[in-house]
Amino acid sequence: MGETDRSERGDERMSIIATYQLDHPEYLQIFERFPALELDVEQIVACSPETLSVTVWAETEDQAAFESELERTNAVESIEYRDHHADRTLYQIRTPVSKTTYWDWTGLGGVLLDCTATADGVTMRMRFPDREALTTYRKCCRDQGINFTLTGLTNGDPDISANEHPLTSAQHELLIVAIDRGYFSIPRETGLGELAATFEISDQAASERLRRGLSNLLKSGSVNASSTPSSGELR
Repeated sequence: MGETDRSERGDERMSIIATYQLDHPEYLQIFERFPALELDVEQIVACSPETLSVTVWAETEDQAAFESELERTNAVESIEYRDHHADRTLYQIRTPVSKTTYWDWTGLGGVLLDCTATADGVTMRMRFPDREALTTYRKCCRDQGINFTLTGLTNGDPDISANEHPLTSAQHELLIVAIDRGYFSIPRETGLGELAATFEISDQAASERLRRGLSNLLKSGSVNASSTPSSGELR
């Protein structure tokens, strides 16, 4: 087989990266109790054919109340504390596979890139081997009564897509509102308290979310170092 044959076959099965939102009926009661809660999934692995281990950062103002509420849901078998940083806590949660679509997307060759959950739903970024796999997965969700909303689609070229979505949805929304209302203007046209009130979170949570969002943008390379102003421009 020549190089041309391999190249043509590769083009036929170009991987894609889909950004989509799922509803979360199993976890709805948690977000009703904690509307400002944000969950940022770090890892999902299967412990057995029936159980998943989900490592997740939780951003909430009442850690104890959140843990108690989580333990009362049918979607959680166990919860273990792992770490804490600022207003974020790392947990390892055991949950039944039947409450998820894990085996559906892994069976289709999906690779999870990012997953966050807020009161608005679960937002996921997934690499699929081709469009057919994505279409099949979307059908699997709908067959299970799970609302699937595609919000973004790019090809799987890592040079193009690696830094395309450096922010979580919550960080993105807060940064957009902060810019729109003049939080970064000189003089400042709105304060941190007003931004926090808009999203019904504490001043500390808003400050931390802004800091992490800006940090993610810088680390992702979305802000080009070559565009940094010279020392003369800074004066």
